[in-house]
Amino acid sequence: MLLPHAVPLTDDPQVVHALSARWQRTRTLLLIAAGVLPAAISLVCVVLAGLTTVWWAAIPAVAAASCAWALLAWLRRNGLSDPYSWLPATVLMTGAQLVLGVLPSTGIALRLSPHAALAVKALCAAGVLGAGSAGVLARMACRRLLTAPALELGSTAFPLVLTGPGARVEIGTDRVDWTTPRGARVDVGMSFSRIEHVTTEASALVLHTSSGSWTVPVSDPATAKALLRRRLAWWRERQAAAAEQEHGRYLDLVRSLAAVTGEATRDGVTVNVDSNGVTTAIALSQAVRGLDPDVLAARLMMCADRARSDARRQVEDLVLDHAGRK
Repeated sequence: MLLPHAVPLTDDPQVVHALSARWQRTRTLLLIAAGVLPAAISLVCVVLAGLTTVWWAAIPAVAAASCAWALLAWLRRNGLSDPYSWLPATVLMTGAQLVLGVLPSTGIALRLSPHAALAVKALCAAGVLGAGSAGVLARMACRRLLTAPALELGSTAFPLVLTGPGARVEIGTDRVDWTTPRGARVDVGMSFSRIEHVTTEASALVLHTSSGSWTVPVSDPATAKALLRRRLAWWRERQAAAAEQEHGRYLDLVRSLAAVTGEATRDGVTVNVDSNGVTTAIALSQAVRGLDPDVLAARLMMCADRARSDARRQVEDLVLDHAGRK
């Protein structure tokens, strides 16, 4: 599956259902822009290479296919989280397909197969048209998803951009940023953790914090307030879930550390220690009968040191594993 059928970046079934129709239209446009058209441009390069008889004519086709694969891989990995990057990413990669694939393939085909000049020019025009159409469709996909934001978008990780009288407001996943034209351009941002509550006044949002209030001009204060409140609630739920998960992982670590046992055996002497290095058991076999007390004491100390090293290594592995999963 190239792109998910359900709305990504949320696990709330109500949100998924409410945004289903909007996402399906967006998904179709995005699949064509970032999948079908780049693949078609790569195919154009392959056909152009097939009109020649030299192996190196396939190099531009490989470059074009690599650009198409890179665009789709980026989109699936982390590109879905930022719809405003769909257009520049698509334009960049399809432009690279033109520069690295279509145009060189066209030049090679015209030089080596002049009898097929009409077909070569038609294929080149198809590649250019495909690249231009991909950018247009990527822009349409973003607009289809985020223009006239539905309130349910506040419960997703998609960035929301609102405009006001000379201002631009972006509601992210953990902060809100806005630009105001007071005299000169002013960029301001605020973390969600600082916002205590949100109210409205004429043509503006008011963000209340412990250190004061901030007025953010927007064209539709009621909608902006509802979206920001939903995003704040979504963020707090995620923070609470992350804290609960981390607490559970901490308890698992504590239980694992409590179960750590270091052990060392040598010449009939066995010593066990706990995760703190405290000796919990000593076992002596028949082989130590008649040993000089000093020799026995030395063996005990050696085994104790090795057991503590063993326990220390296990503790370090558990702590590193815990830290690596954050």
